[in-house]
Amino acid sequence: MGLGAAMEIGKAGLKIYQVATEVISENIANVNTPGYSRQRAILETAPPTTHNGFPLGSGVRIAVVERYYDALLQKQLVNAGTNSGYDSKKLEILQQVEPIFNEVALDGLGAAMDDFFASWQDLTTNPSGNAERQVLLSRAQIMLDQFHYIDRTLNDTISAQEDSITPQVNDINRMVMDIAEWNSQIKETELVYGNANEMRDQRDYLIRQLSEKIGIQYTENTDGTTDVYMTDSAAPAVKYYLVNDVEYGKLNASITPPATLSAVTVTGYDGATSNSLDPTKPAPFYSSDTSGGQLWATLKMRDVIIPNYLDNVNELANQLVSEINTQHQLGYDLKVPQTTGVDFFDPVGTTAGAIALNISSPEEIAAADAVDVPGNNVNASKIAQLAGKSIVFTVGTTNFTGTYSSFYSSLVSKVGLDVQSSQTVVDQDAAFLKQLNTLRESSSGVSLDEELASLVEYQRSYQASAKLITTAQEMIDIAINMVR
Repeated sequence: MGLGAAMEIGKAGLKIYQVATEVISENIANVNTPGYSRQRAILETAPPTTHNGFPLGSGVRIAVVERYYDALLQKQLVNAGTNSGYDSKKLEILQQVEPIFNEVALDGLGAAMDDFFASWQDLTTNPSGNAERQVLLSRAQIMLDQFHYIDRTLNDTISAQEDSITPQVNDINRMVMDIAEWNSQIKETELVYGNANEMRDQRDYLIRQLSEKIGIQYTENTDGTTDVYMTDSAAPAVKYYLVNDVEYGKLNASITPPATLSAVTVTGYDGATSNSLDPTKPAPFYSSDTSGGQLWATLKMRDVIIPNYLDNVNELANQLVSEINTQHQLGYDLKVPQTTGVDFFDPVGTTAGAIALNISSPEEIAAADAVDVPGNNVNASKIAQLAGKSIVFTVGTTNFTGTYSSFYSSLVSKVGLDVQSSQTVVDQDAAFLKQLNTLRESSSGVSLDEELASLVEYQRSYQASAKLITTAQEMIDIAINMVR
């Protein structure tokens, strides 16, 4: 090996360790970049050459700039992100609903019903008293106002979820399009043997973000692209592609006229075609799967959970109207002449939002059970006793047998337990995600101590390569001077 070859080895060393230093610099610069995976220049011996019949090394070269990436950990992070997105969104919405049923801090519907029936009991002590009758009407109206408040607030919460669907769908579509664009750039870069490590990081981080929005699965392809798809819970073998190679599908949030409550429906189109949008392949994005991210949680809260709460309150109002009207019709009022068969509540208003009084003056309250019997309180007493009557409440396919108070208390307890359970699950999700992120940081994260140590190592190697060139140059100069 001549001195020229030694200089070439030194020259190659300078280039290699310069590149290796640039890789370290990139790691240090991205120490706080979300989703970044540290990189390392993997060095190997350059192919040997033959000199005077002996194989001699020709220096060092970079085999590959390796990305520290754990595919299994990425899969776990995506799945955990989906569960966390669903559970967190569900808890967020439940916490908006919980104050409506807070019977401890506020005098809500439960207290209003107790006061209402207590007013009937008070009326039995003085069935002809105008003050007692006026108090009864006032407390009845307070109870109705509580029904209206719950109905209005629950419907407002449903409407809020309705309004949030389109922005969520738009965010999902933007992420899907960006993932397809990253696929395209990665594919083109690696096709010409370029380094697409950072592109892969950004795409994989985007997939994790997308998984929080909607339940997805993905497949990594040999050409560097990643397919993103969903499966229907009713047909898990069927894949609906949001991203297929460089093609992408989309979700649609549309309002079916006439616009009514819960009118926004979410549909989607498969991207596994030659066109980015294929209207012949609608995907059933809303299913019974509870691991569907924030969009699933929003749809389920809008269509299932909150309406169920409202159905319970509506059933309470319906039974209250039915039972009290039935008994009130049997009594007699104080009008002249006395009348009977009058409803206390408007018989048409059998829901929490529509419940209303049918009488407007105290004298219309039918406290007596007979005509022209002074001090008769029999009917008022029977209505007061309805507070303890066992009634069958039916909501959907579920029956509950109990009093008005116990039925409402069971609903309040259900809401509280739903919130508590969701909070527990969210805490568990957070702990699991923290553990996964810690594992990722240990394998793919940037450690400044390690990078600085490697930086010093490459710096010394760079100096040594420079010294090799200087030494070879000095030897060449000595040889030339000897010839002279």
